[in-house]
Amino acid sequence: MTMPSPLRDSPRLARHLALAALPMSLFAQPAATAVPDIRADIPAIERYVAQQMQRNRIPGVAVAIVSHGSVIFARGFGTDGFGASVTERTGFVLGSMSKSVTALAVMQLVERNLVQLDAPVQRYLPWFRVADAGSSARITVRQLLHHTSGIPTNAPRATGASRTLTDQVRALARVALNNPPGTVHEYASPNYLVLGAIVEVVSGRSYASYVQASIFTPLGMRDSHVEQASALEREPPGRLSSGHVYVFGFPVARTLPHDGDRLPTAALISSAADMGRFLVAQLRTDSSALLSAAGFAQMHTGGAPSDGFSYAFGWRDGTIAGEHAVHHGGIVPNFRGKMVMLPDRQLGVVVLTNVSSAIPWPIAPTSHVMADDIAAALIGVTLPEPSDTHRWLFGAIGAAMLLVTLSQLRGMRRIVRGRSSGDRASRGGIIAMVLDIAFVAAVAFVIPRLAGLSWHALLWGAPDVAWWLIIAAVVSLATVAARLLQRV
Repeated sequence: MTMPSPLRDSPRLARHLALAALPMSLFAQPAATAVPDIRADIPAIERYVAQQMQRNRIPGVAVAIVSHGSVIFARGFGTDGFGASVTERTGFVLGSMSKSVTALAVMQLVERNLVQLDAPVQRYLPWFRVADAGSSARITVRQLLHHTSGIPTNAPRATGASRTLTDQVRALARVALNNPPGTVHEYASPNYLVLGAIVEVVSGRSYASYVQASIFTPLGMRDSHVEQASALEREPPGRLSSGHVYVFGFPVARTLPHDGDRLPTAALISSAADMGRFLVAQLRTDSSALLSAAGFAQMHTGGAPSDGFSYAFGWRDGTIAGEHAVHHGGIVPNFRGKMVMLPDRQLGVVVLTNVSSAIPWPIAPTSHVMADDIAAALIGVTLPEPSDTHRWLFGAIGAAMLLVTLSQLRGMRRIVRGRSSGDRASRGGIIAMVLDIAFVAAVAFVIPRLAGLSWHALLWGAPDVAWWLIIAAVVSLATVAARLLQRV
């Protein structure tokens, strides 16, 4: 059955269609006689987003939809954490969606014959090193783009208040590769930090300056930023939203320090309207001053097989609802989002949200689910009913934390009251002490390493989990001390 036309059935859509008329001479398309019928029920999409926000406690969302060379829908939902409504121009930290911008910057330099994809990184960064000298010399630009360099996901970061992009790349000098260069796809953000450093050296400009001048400005991305301070200083509707972190499932506003030294991989700032323009550029089927059609096609073509997709250049090449899809998400501790393109249909969608967590909870990020569902809806797939997974999952995690803590306190109470005695209690006490000490060691060293986060980052981005771990570790140490005193 044919779905209703978005123009015919959504009065709200009309005011958003003005976005398509913004000056974009760089991307001019042949005149169309009518707005394409994309078989999407726009009011249903709006209701779906509102339901997802309510059931998953999302403070603010911004959505943009593109079709056949135009941004045909862009709207904000909810609040920005500063008392203003989210609009299509509200800023969000992009997280790993920044990688697609970095890949575009690299491809621009490739087309200017300033960078070669299969050249070793050391041609452009002679000082680049990992732990093994031979591997250092073999890592190529293409391998960085594909995440096949062998650099591990949890490679250490640079520290210090004034750290730079170069410092982040130099921090890899002691890193042992997980795989030989060019053999296995392992998603690792440091790959794109190295690419950002290459952009700086080859272009002779800072990464921030290059992206602003060569990508944001030509695309008319007026609400996109490379600095948090300037984005926060703007007046609504173009101001950066406050991020939020989940604390036992409830969003708490938190504007975290900006990782200006990690712009190429995680820290660019943009709006739904601007990312709509970015998707329009990516979906071009002809060449432009920004990049050739062949260059865009190469960026979107997977070359590193992984689980359910093949990694391209700053994009994942896979399928959504049985349709060829090119997509990428982004997650930082207080923002999440995802963008999806259906190249064969000339359709795209971006969903940005202002809430997240430093801990990768065992559910798909809601922004990612929304982007995939809306993309499928653009080709006629019925939108699903949003689930209550968020509520019961966070409730279960909170209950588990509480039960563990109560069990620890109960054990401590028994020891203090002297109820552990005899050989059996002694043997059991020794085992219990070993387990308590092992738990403390895991909290101090193993858990942060597995999460790929410092304790500072955990306290900022996941305060509920971080403080529970600290409390549990303190109780375990106190229990060990009580057992030892009991034996004196």
